[in-house]
Amino acid sequence: MRKFLVALAIGFCCFAARGQKTRFGDELPHPKPGVVYPIKVHVSGLHYRTEDIGTPQNYDVTYVDAILNGKKVELQTRSYSPVQPYDLLLGDYQARLLKDPHKTKSALLFQEYELLLPDNTLWRCTVTGISE
Repeated sequence: MRKFLVALAIGFCCFAARGQKTRFGDELPHPKPGVVYPIKVHVSGLHYRTEDIGTPQNYDVTYVDAILNGKKVELQTRSYSPVQPYDLLLGDYQARLLKDPHKTKSALLFQEYELLLPDNTLWRCTVTGISE
């Protein structure tokens, strides 16, 4: 009886381990044909940090110092990639505004943007700080 219970417990552990999802980072999306990226962004600094959210999986957070429409801002993105961060380099990029939660044009915080990378992939980010 004891051997049966041990085998049953091992079987349940195997099923539970199989059911957990491990994401080593999805590929970045590609732009749709005909979409225009009218905003110029100059990336001048990169910072990588890990945030603990209370679960076994941590967020790898990328903070970017950038100039967006002439204003110095901090952009942030989160990824599940424990292996390598995005291939974002310092330099100039094209971008477009995805979501603006504010009614006024002067508020930049929490706007969501999509940057077009040189390898024709998209990098989604949020404005989390203004430094002017």
